[in-house]
Amino acid sequence: MKITKKIWPILRRTCADIYYIWRKEYKMVFSDAGVLVFFFLLTLAYPLLYAAIYNPEVVRDVPIVVVDDNRSALSRQLVRNLDASPNVKVISYCANIAEARQMMMKTECYGILHIPQDFNTDIVRGTQGVVEFYSDMSLLINYKNFLMALTDVTMDLGGELRSAALPIGVSQSLTDIASKPIPYASITMYNPESGFASFLIPAVLVLVLQQSIILGLGMLAGGIREDNTLHLYYDGREHVHNSVLHLIVGKALCYCSLYIFNIVYLFHFIPWLFGYPQLGNQWEIYTFALPLLLSSIFLGMTLSGLVREREASFLLFVFTSVIFIFLSGIVWPRYAMPAAWQWLGALVPSTWGVEGFVQMNTTGASLQQMTRPYVALWILTAIYSVTAYATYRHWISRDMQLGNKGIMDALHDEV
Repeated sequence: MKITKKIWPILRRTCADIYYIWRKEYKMVFSDAGVLVFFFLLTLAYPLLYAAIYNPEVVRDVPIVVVDDNRSALSRQLVRNLDASPNVKVISYCANIAEARQMMMKTECYGILHIPQDFNTDIVRGTQGVVEFYSDMSLLINYKNFLMALTDVTMDLGGELRSAALPIGVSQSLTDIASKPIPYASITMYNPESGFASFLIPAVLVLVLQQSIILGLGMLAGGIREDNTLHLYYDGREHVHNSVLHLIVGKALCYCSLYIFNIVYLFHFIPWLFGYPQLGNQWEIYTFALPLLLSSIFLGMTLSGLVREREASFLLFVFTSVIFIFLSGIVWPRYAMPAAWQWLGALVPSTWGVEGFVQMNTTGASLQQMTRPYVALWILTAIYSVTAYATYRHWISRDMQLGNKGIMDALHDEV
């Protein structure tokens, strides 16, 4: 009973202290237009912008030119079949390779199909016919279209030629076997449209969540330093050590409550609006998002110690978005990265967030199956909560020392 009487006042004071910070942080956020832009406008607008850019999902009718040195019925059939495919569009015939390269240099086309002079002759002789293709590799998605179209067209044409070479009277089953010895079907799992947006945007959503928090907290910290208002958090507070703990907990609760809408918007509304695959349990996704949100908040609070001015958050953190998207493994697999980059990526919440959210939302994985990234995010939450505490402890101690020195200097000037 005595222990309860001692604990109750401590709990009541702790809750009151955290609520005081929470309420004060709300006022700080909603009184700063720049922070509101990062917390809400960026989160609302960027996913719409990225999704609108990639909304067609796939690239169709990529322009190519043809250099046909053979000029036979077979070469013309090859070009017609290629032009009929959805991925490629033949826009012109060129007299030679030099002319075709000039068109590619002017970006009038992105590929050159060269049919050698002996193409038809080789096939009539029973040897393999060869065609050459030159691709502009500045966009790998164009190369993918060229490769798929050329593979399908040449295999179909080869099957037709093998069927035509069979003796008259051969059964249809043998004809089918000759044209396609091994029938195949391409099935794209979890991305039925083979869309680029369905592959990329889910990862971008996680990164937008993290970066909006880091940039917003950086600007908020820069504003506090510029206006010298940090003392408002601890003036008249007892037990500085506890106040620092209450400070980071109160601020974290404030940001979590603000981002409830953002998480629903990013992880449910945007995929639904643009028709991206949504196979996971939505409540499990929200459960997974909790440590992602907390670790991003504490990371932002830690990094905010580097910001001395409001605008400095742009210079310090905006460029990291490109680095973080590469470290996430969505562009290049993490296991193929050097060990140092893998370790660096493991320290970034978005790395584990992308892995877990993409698997849960796109492939329908359960939270239990995503134990590895889920636990990793909780570990990062614990680590960055300690670093955030150390950052604010140092910041407040230094601010108190500088504040006392400023008061003494002012009194000395008056005397």
